[in-house]
Amino acid sequence: MKISRATPVLFVDDVEASRDFFRRLGFEVLVEIPEDERVGFSLLQKDDVQLMVETRGNANEPPALRALSRESRLAVVFVEVDDLDAVIGALSDAKIAVERHTTFYHADEITYEEPGGNLVTFAKMDRPAP
Repeated sequence: MKISRATPVLFVDDVEASRDFFRRLGFEVLVEIPEDERVGFSLLQKDDVQLMVETRGNANEPPALRALSRESRLAVVFVEVDDLDAVIGALSDAKIAVERHTTFYHADEITYEEPGGNLVTFAKMDRPAP
């Protein structure tokens, strides 16, 4: 078995606000699907990383998933970057959940709460040269 991709899906109340949070980091919208008068789903990509943002209880989903997505389930997404200062600059007015710090595994990290309430950790890894 080969796994070709794992893509986080963030369930939120306002797709546009969360989508725009990631667009500030250079993510591009690949697909948007309406739900009534608003955007119900957005697929974003930057480089080889994809991310999906979808409304809780999205009417386009099967009833079981609609019910589950309405529950208070939040995600924590870990994003490895090569320039943490660029992230901090792009998100200068975003809500910081955990201030910039160095971890026990030698990463320079900061965690934001995106508008949907999910946590997004950005990390610049300190790896020894090969």
